Amino acid sequence: LSETVNKLKKGIMRKLQLLIYCLLSTLFACSNANELDPNSTITTKHLMVNGKPFLMLGAQLRTDFFLQLDKKTPDELAPYFELAANMNILVVQVPVAWRDIESEKDVYTSSLVEKYIELCDKYQMKLEILWFGSYMCGYSVEGYIPDYVIKDTSTYPELKPSAAYEGWLGKQYYLKPNTSALVEREAKALKQMMEAIYHYDNNHGQKHTVIGIQVENEPDMLATRHNQEHGYTPEQLWPDLISMLDRLGQVVKNSPYDCYTRVNQTTTYSDYMEKSAEIAATTGIDYVGLDPYENTMLAIDGKLRRLRKIDGNFAHIAENGGEYTNNDLLTLKALSLGCGYEIFEVITTPHPDLADWTLRGVYNPDFTPKAHTQRIVDAYKIFKGAWVDLASADAKDIIGFNLKYDDGQEQTTENQNTTHVSIKWTTNSRGVAFAVEHNNCLTVASTKNDQMVFRDIQIKKIEKGHYDIDGNWNSEGDVEPMNQLTMEPCIVYKIQF
Repeated sequence: LSETVNKLKKGIMRKLQLLIYCLLSTLFACSNANELDPNSTITTKHLMVNGKPFLMLGAQLRTDFFLQLDKKTPDELAPYFELAANMNILVVQVPVAWRDIESEKDVYTSSLVEKYIELCDKYQMKLEILWFGSYMCGYSVEGYIPDYVIKDTSTYPELKPSAAYEGWLGKQYYLKPNTSALVEREAKALKQMMEAIYHYDNNHGQKHTVIGIQVENEPDMLATRHNQEHGYTPEQLWPDLISMLDRLGQVVKNSPYDCYTRVNQTTTYSDYMEKSAEIAATTGIDYVGLDPYENTMLAIDGKLRRLRKIDGNFAHIAENGGEYTNNDLLTLKALSLGCGYEIFEVITTPHPDLADWTLRGVYNPDFTPKAHTQRIVDAYKIFKGAWVDLASADAKDIIGFNLKYDDGQEQTTENQNTTHVSIKWTTNSRGVAFAVEHNNCLTVASTKNDQMVFRDIQIKKIEKGHYDIDGNWNSEGDVEPMNQLTMEPCIVYKIQF
């Protein structure tokens, strides 16, 4: 009897959860048009890389901690990049600090960034460089800034010298943003890095491994989070901070190497979306993404839909916690909206100073998987296998299944439509599945042994396969063309109709 009562309770709770989700979604849609809007009202903004759409499916490697705290050498970083590749990501985000490029005043080196490109090429990933210059999480950090800048406080003034303290990587303080000398010196180092990337790419087959540059890291925290420490208000800092981001971004845009620029924003202050729009409107910054650190469908959905409303912006989650067990579904939610998603992080340093951070990694510090790691690996395998179609299709033609609940459902059936196809999907084992229509083809996959039934089309051919990192479709054999498909787990199917 008690078991029956418990089952009834669980059933009632699930129904209540769905009812609340639908109610909140409706309220958001009615009360604020910027929060939620149908895909059909939005022109899909594709992320363009080297002239073609690219799928932002990524995760971050904090190599700065491995090098500075764990005392690894660049030649010892290969296992970390291999682990990232085994996650089935398409692009890895890796920090390159100002002092990595300019170790002493006017002494420049490109060896570290070239090592990162080499490792990404080896493990078939693209590279986003996180430019750790004057600001990392709103702090100015000794481990990222050349010594001559830190020591010359008259030329490179601080907001409040007494606010400095000793952090993980040495002195942490607050440089005054947008002073002419600071921007001139940081811009010169950034220009040196971009020219080095250009020459390396030309000399190594023009693979265009580096696809984007993140300018600073959560720089908004200087204006919105550390105000009590340095004594300045957001209103005093935002104009100079945005101007500085713009000027640094223009260095990248004016370099001979073609790639996008972006800025990642936190979401802990009321006008973060308005400030994101201001940054995205500058000449130097192409896109703005968010670091929400939230694991509900409603939160991710609402933030991405608002980001999509920013003119010309490619909406993306720039960081979200790797500890979230439903990252497979959160990522699918982002992709189904025509957006990008990046996890923080692949693996965390075992250094005792960052013991509290070990939860963030998809993997444990000893490289072993966590309980939810395989979920992410499996989901990312099918996203990666179909990446060209997911990156190229209109959002209205990208269908994500099992997204009604934050943790998905173990057993469920859904009926959804693309422009030309009606699809009935059924899972009995918490499948994470999608269907995307593009160029008279329907590409489908699931992480489990799910079933799809297709209506309103005449199927000509079904084949298994995947796209490689260069966007080439690699066929793995044909399947009998029927309107009912029982899918093998983690296999991508392309259906011509």
